[in-house]
Amino acid sequence: MPLRVELFHIGGRYAQLLAEHLSAMGGIPVVEHTLPATMPMIVDDPEEFLPEDIGGAEIVIAVNLHQDLLVDLPKLLGPQGARALIAPIESPEWIRPGLVHQVTAECGKAGMESAFPKPFCALDPKTPVLQQFCAEYGVGRPQLALEVRDGIVTGATVPRGSPCGLTHWVAERLAGQLADDRLEPKAAELLHLRPCFATMVLDPALGDTVMHESIRLMEAAARQALATAERG
Repeated sequence: MPLRVELFHIGGRYAQLLAEHLSAMGGIPVVEHTLPATMPMIVDDPEEFLPEDIGGAEIVIAVNLHQDLLVDLPKLLGPQGARALIAPIESPEWIRPGLVHQVTAECGKAGMESAFPKPFCALDPKTPVLQQFCAEYGVGRPQLALEVRDGIVTGATVPRGSPCGLTHWVAERLAGQLADDRLEPKAAELLHLRPCFATMVLDPALGDTVMHESIRLMEAAARQALATAERG
């Protein structure tokens, strides 16, 4: 059985897509906890805002949580068997750099691995549990495999893709496209159509927007797939 996943979020379409795609890829349901979207600026007792039935999963995914709750999760879930925490950053407003260091330290104390991919599809695991999660769920930096006949894409598969399922969605729509330098911009165009949920807010650490980083990852996947395509 793959590593179990517990998803903490404040609602919305993005969290729904994560739960649906990861459940399908892992073959077991993701356990979801929807937390209040509006909370006090300072939360003295985070457990007051968390449901009682938390814990038991090896992978914890925290999406756009209040900073006090995010800091507290490793303390609460590490003793219950959590082995890694992933807090994706689809907007620089979700998690500030100082909070990344704070949560990383708390995870270390709890014996947990941690990752803060920006965006989630940039996840490039460097530690054993996160590597296992990415392998079992087929998630991480997008990777495409193309079949090409007579200069036309006849099929596309996804060895590894975005946790929200967007890479798969794009791949399904690449069949029939010309297998040339027009495929990269086409893949980027498709990324906007579902759409990608990364923000267009400028991220000082990237010097660009998180959305543009997502586009670059998709274009790179299309470019590499063209170079290694199975041609008939």
